[in-house]
Amino acid sequence: MKIPSENEKSHLNESLRKIAKGAGVGFTGTFIGMVFGYFSRIIIARFLGASDYGLISLGFAGMSIAVTLSSVGLPSGIRRFTSFYKGKGDEGRIKGTILSAFKISFPLSLISATLVLLGADWISTNVFHEPRLTPVLRIFSIGIPFLTLSQSFIAGTIGFQTLKYKVYTDDLFQNLFKLIAMVAFLVLGFGVTGVALGWVLAIVLMPFLALYFLEKKVFPIFKSRVKAVSIDREIFSFSFPLIFVGIAGLVMYWIDTLMLGYFSTASTVGIYNAALSTARLLSIVSTAFAAIFMPVVTELYATKMLNDLKKTYSVITKWIVSLVLPGFLLMALFSDFIMRIMFGEEFVRGALALSILAFGYLVTSLVGPTTSVLTAYGRTKIIMCCSFVGATADFVLNLLLIPLYEINGAAIATGLSLALMNVVYLAFVYLIARMQPYRVNYVKPVLAAVISVAVVYAATEYLVGLFLFSKVVSVAGMLLVFVVLYFFLLLIFKCFEEEDLIIMRALDERLGTRSEWVRKIISRFL
Repeated sequence: MKIPSENEKSHLNESLRKIAKGAGVGFTGTFIGMVFGYFSRIIIARFLGASDYGLISLGFAGMSIAVTLSSVGLPSGIRRFTSFYKGKGDEGRIKGTILSAFKISFPLSLISATLVLLGADWISTNVFHEPRLTPVLRIFSIGIPFLTLSQSFIAGTIGFQTLKYKVYTDDLFQNLFKLIAMVAFLVLGFGVTGVALGWVLAIVLMPFLALYFLEKKVFPIFKSRVKAVSIDREIFSFSFPLIFVGIAGLVMYWIDTLMLGYFSTASTVGIYNAALSTARLLSIVSTAFAAIFMPVVTELYATKMLNDLKKTYSVITKWIVSLVLPGFLLMALFSDFIMRIMFGEEFVRGALALSILAFGYLVTSLVGPTTSVLTAYGRTKIIMCCSFVGATADFVLNLLLIPLYEINGAAIATGLSLALMNVVYLAFVYLIARMQPYRVNYVKPVLAAVISVAVVYAATEYLVGLFLFSKVVSVAGMLLVFVVLYFFLLLIFKCFEEEDLIIMRALDERLGTRSEWVRKIISRFL
């Protein structure tokens, strides 16, 4: 086996530090934003019930579909080309990248918003058989051009390997302002339309904040003497295949909700989306790492440091697996308790769906940031093909299973489709880049997680009394036991390596935390 040189080690360490710093900010911001966003959904469920929750879910789905079609894959193109030309020091093409994307996506977003606004009544009546959806759709249509602009500006800041401005704009500001506005409108008695208004108002303000960060803190676009070098054709050629990825993503993300709305009721949609939004919490870790991973590995690819790229992919995947697997096990075993406590008794019907969906997001985490690797290699057409495999499977399975099993049918279809698509992604990463992230020591954190969760589950079931309050107390206490036990087993099984200490040190530098004592303990078990 080749022993890496000191130069190779330094490049690898620098890449890991960049990713860890970005992921640390991303994870912290995403987690806080998730708390606000998830709490917003709990408020909708608790104050309005499953039926109105379903209306908001369908309205948000309509806006998200229109934004994805309007963006035509350009945010990914911005991230890729900005980081690529940053590595080459070409400021003219960096500016041209962002302006080219703006000229294409913004007019499309205005057209999409107009179509949704004018067609809201027809969609509500003829597709979902729910006239109460009409005003909700019209309100969400207003947010389409603003969310499209936000995605472009945020992508520009991420391309500079700076994740904090995305966190400030999307995760923190949007989710916190949305929560406050929704509560205000509910208190004023606006009901479901008030929730929609509060949500959209937060979206309307986002692009102004995102543009401020891009212009003042990262790279001036409109107030710069750098002459833009247009790359309209280049970025469109790269990004256009990603619109099909976006369409496939729409199917993967929304077809279950839309088909439930067509075949069933708004109440069923609400219960399912409560389970779905909970299962998606598992994607926080991989999303935080992937957002900064892609521009870093793109720069590694541009500078031909392929060995560093492979090692970085492996280390980051190990961290994602180690953090996500315990969450999946807890979510699967305590699904009924989670749905009851978070959303209310009416939503317990979605407990099994939560366990099934959590499995699909677990598989997504197990393969690591595969699409980032393929994007760095410029293989967007392969991403498109893999996405269509998953989308086709999702569409067919939802069509077959929802009429038979409703909520659980949608969960099975989505969970299996996610698993299939991500396995295919991993296969192509191996075929193209000759890399896969797994090593023998990956078994160790898996074993530690299984043992820890098994102990917590058995102890919680034993301690549970006759009343729900006692179960709340016992589960809260057992979560603390789980964290301590899991960390202890990671040490005993010697799961940590030198690269893990580099990541932890970088997280300390970025977040201002102090984990020296933890690193000292870990270093004794290397």
